[in-house]
Amino acid sequence: MSNRLLSVELPIADADANARPKSGTGSLRQALPQQVAQPEMLFACFDRFGLVVLDCQGQVTLWNSGAECLTGFPHSEIVGRPISRLYTIQDVAAGAPDFDLKQARCKQKIRCNGWRLQKNGAAVWLGFEISRLLDQNNQLSGYSVLMVEPINKPGHVAVYQPLTTAPPQQNDLTLSLHSAALLEANAMLQSEVADRRRIERELLQSQTLLRELAAHQDEIKEDERKRIAREIHDDLGQNLLALRLDVSMLLARSGDAHPRLNKKVSGSLRHIDAIMTTVRGIINNLRPGVLDFGLHAAIEWQVKEFQRRSGIACQILFDRDEYDIDDQRGTALFRILQESLTNINRHAQATLVNIVLRRDDKRLSLSISDNGVGIRPGCRRKANSFGLVGIAERISRLGGEMTLDSALGRGTVLRMTIPLDAEVCST
Repeated sequence: MSNRLLSVELPIADADANARPKSGTGSLRQALPQQVAQPEMLFACFDRFGLVVLDCQGQVTLWNSGAECLTGFPHSEIVGRPISRLYTIQDVAAGAPDFDLKQARCKQKIRCNGWRLQKNGAAVWLGFEISRLLDQNNQLSGYSVLMVEPINKPGHVAVYQPLTTAPPQQNDLTLSLHSAALLEANAMLQSEVADRRRIERELLQSQTLLRELAAHQDEIKEDERKRIAREIHDDLGQNLLALRLDVSMLLARSGDAHPRLNKKVSGSLRHIDAIMTTVRGIINNLRPGVLDFGLHAAIEWQVKEFQRRSGIACQILFDRDEYDIDDQRGTALFRILQESLTNINRHAQATLVNIVLRRDDKRLSLSISDNGVGIRPGCRRKANSFGLVGIAERISRLGGEMTLDSALGRGTVLRMTIPLDAEVCST
C-alpha cells in the first residue's frame, strides 16, 4: 500500500460561498444522514483531526484540541509561534516550511506527508493539508492547516488504528462524519476570520478618529494661544505702556524737590518694567509674534532664546533667505523645533546643536542634530513621554516623513521632510 492521506475535502478559502455550511448544529444535521447526525459522534470525530490557522507569516493563531493530541503542544505554548516549530531540523534547514506555504499560496491547496516533531522531541508521521485564506479583497489573509495521522507510515503497514473501530460496511458513514465535521470546522474558522477582520476595521477606524481628534485639539489650542496672546498684547500690554509713561512723567517732575517721592516712583517704575518683561515672555510662550515675519525669522529667534536659557551653542544653516510656506506648516515646524530643543536641553547633555533647513523642489526638510549622550532604546516609549510621539503626529498630518537616528554617546539626529503642495490633514 502506498503512503496516502485520508481523502477529505476541506473547502476553506476558495470554494464557492454557496457550498459553505451555516454555523450551528442545524446545518450539520442536514448535511449528515439522520441516523448519524448526533453531536456526540460529531465531537468525537472532530477531535481526531488537528485544525490550525496561521497568519500570513506562518505564525499560529488558532490551535484545536486535535492538534494538541497529535503533537503534544498545548494551545498556550504554540499560539504565536511559527508552524516551523513542528518541522524537523533537516526540513527547516532545507526551507520546507516556507516552501509549503508558498505552494499553498500559489496552488490554493496542497497535501503532503512528513515527519513532524512532538513536544517531547519525538518525530511522528503526519499528513498536512494546507489551504490559503483570502479576504474580501482577494488578498492573502493567512492559511488553514488540517493535520491527520495517515493510514500508513513509511516502511510499515496499517499502523494507524482509529479511536473507534468501525465495521467495513460503515467506512462510508465514517467518512461522511469526517467530512461533515470538517465542514462545520471550516464554517467556524470562517466566522473567526470574519470577526477578526471586523475587529481590525473597528480598531483602524478608532485610531483614525483619535488622530483626527488630536489634530482638531491642536488646531483649537493654537488658535486659542493666538487669541489670548493678541488680547494680552492689545489690552494689558497697552495699559502697562500707558501706566509706564505716566509714572515716567511723575518721576521726571518729582526730581530733587521730593526725594522720597522720587525714590518711591523709581521703584514703581522698575516693577512696571519687570511686569512688562513677564507679559512679553507670556505672549512669546503662547505664540511668538515673530512668526508673523516668516519661518526664517521665527527659527532665528527661537534658537537665540534657547542659547540664552541653556548656554548650549547652536549653528543654523539656511539654503535661502526666506521660505514661502503657509501659516499652518510654518507654525507646525516652529513647534517641532521648540519641542526638539526642549528635549535636548532636558536630556541630551549636549554642547552643540546643528539646525539645517533646506528646500528641494516641492519639499522642505528640517534636520536637528546634537552631540549629546544619545537616546537609549527603551527610553523612546517611556510612560507619560509624548514628545517624539507628538512630533511624529504633526509630521504625519502634514503628509511628511520623520527619521530618528541615535546611538549612545554619539548624539541624536532628527530628520523630517514635508511636501509643500500636499493638502494638510485637518478636521
